[in-house]
Amino acid sequence: MCHRPAPDYSGNTYLGIHMDREKIEALLLNAELQMTYSAVVRYDVDLPEYKTIDGVNAGSEPNEYQINPVMYIKALDMLFNCLATRGADLHSVAAISCGTHHHGAIYWSLAGFRALCGLNPKMRLHEQLTEKAFALPTLYWMNDSLEKQCVAMEDLVGSIEIQKRTGSRASVRMTGPEIRKVYEVYPEKYEQTVRISLMSSFLASLLIGNIASIDYTDGSKMCLLDIGNKTWSPECLEACAPNLESRLMQPIATNRLQGRIANYHVNRWNFRPDCMIVAATLISACMLSSLKDQRCFLILSLSKSDHIIMHFKDQPLVHEGNVLCHPTMPDEYMGSFFFRNGSTVRERICQEVANGKWSVFNEMLAATPKGNAGHIAIHFDEMEYIPEACGSLRWDNDINELSQEALHGRERFPEPRFEARAVIEGQLLHHRAVAASMGVSFCPETKIVVANDCSRNDSILQIVADIFNASVYRLEETSQASVLGAAYRARYAFYQYREVNCNCRRCKIRRGRQPQLSYAEFFQRTPDNLKLVAEPTPGCNAIYDPMIQRCIRMCQLLAASKSIDESRIKYSDENSLRPL
Repeated sequence: MCHRPAPDYSGNTYLGIHMDREKIEALLLNAELQMTYSAVVRYDVDLPEYKTIDGVNAGSEPNEYQINPVMYIKALDMLFNCLATRGADLHSVAAISCGTHHHGAIYWSLAGFRALCGLNPKMRLHEQLTEKAFALPTLYWMNDSLEKQCVAMEDLVGSIEIQKRTGSRASVRMTGPEIRKVYEVYPEKYEQTVRISLMSSFLASLLIGNIASIDYTDGSKMCLLDIGNKTWSPECLEACAPNLESRLMQPIATNRLQGRIANYHVNRWNFRPDCMIVAATLISACMLSSLKDQRCFLILSLSKSDHIIMHFKDQPLVHEGNVLCHPTMPDEYMGSFFFRNGSTVRERICQEVANGKWSVFNEMLAATPKGNAGHIAIHFDEMEYIPEACGSLRWDNDINELSQEALHGRERFPEPRFEARAVIEGQLLHHRAVAASMGVSFCPETKIVVANDCSRNDSILQIVADIFNASVYRLEETSQASVLGAAYRARYAFYQYREVNCNCRRCKIRRGRQPQLSYAEFFQRTPDNLKLVAEPTPGCNAIYDPMIQRCIRMCQLLAASKSIDESRIKYSDENSLRPL
């Protein structure tokens, strides 16, 4: 008979890491999922030697940006040092999970591959993984700089076929077209590349001391992964670059382990040798993972680029945006829709009407009625993704949408308060219209979680509730839903791979015949980190439903006025933003 006591996991902690374009941050949770330590490293401020602006450097051509991978390597070292200096016991960390941005890729050289696999704990990480570890800096492009590569890939595979297989059109936000451009512009650098990592698998590689696999969810944003079969699509790989599959390795499930932490981190930072490293993935996937009940929630991230994230049980065919493999529900999907014109536009209007004072801006919102007395404004300062349009258009109740006057609208509204409410309502009406046109259904059970810049602005949150006709929540634990979601993924991985797989007699008796809990079931027993902050006003749908239709028409006119390529942007009818 086994007399060993049951394992005690009460001293374990779980580390979530969030690496976006401007900073890297960490959150440490204890066994009760309470935050114990956090740390952040901001590239522009804490790593001035890299001379970044908003975390990037300008490239050699318009709309091209560069990121030095060594900056991220040094930032990770600083992050662990910050946690240790603040008193965090890194030896207690049982599992680590990461969420990262998706801009660009990492091109490992043979020298970098060898250095990664032989790290010396007596040296700092960036002293070993120098610029020579990479065939070229990370490059990514904005706006139409990848149009040639996107069209070429769609011509070779077929635009409808590529959507069906990968869940997305070939677009500037995909890594596949970026890799194709690197191959075309820097063929010798591509030949020197032995492995290609996404930002997520790059960060995981630094943690395990070897090249980590790309996970299904982040791989879904490459325009290369068959999201139904969860394998690389041979046709898409061939349309992208030669001998690409060997440089990518086989993808793995997002809930899989990449391995254990590298001995380098054990010896340098006192991590325990059996610390698990979960497959790293997208920031948006970690944001979704921060929710216990993901099926009923829609995440609305209001930041520099606004972002909608939602759950799909079955794979839909969308004409814009991305359908990705779900991070916590095998064989289900998540939708991801970006809007380029976010907080920058809101801040511009706030500056114009309230001298940049948000307290004054919020007073203007309070001084205007729901529906803004018929004043609607669409501001696309930069070329918007859906629809592809740029410019501003203002309508009031007197404008007939079929008239010539509708093409130009009003130059200004009569009062600044109308301008204030118009920018917020116009953006949210547009976001809801796009989500609906892509197959998102809004029902009485729908709940909205607002994250990032505007999550503390109660005036804007009330408008969100009214336009979406849904209850609005925000996370109370942390301002960054993604880093919390990453820490949750680390906790579930420990349960999935350690707790339910312990084969001692006591654990087997305690488990009995109970099946393994799903991600949602596991976190049902934990406290809810959401706080209800706004409820829809009764009757608000009667005000906003007609405005959504006018908003759609305004977006169509803006798109038409910019002479968008009709082969890529056509609209099914006047009541839809969905391309044919």
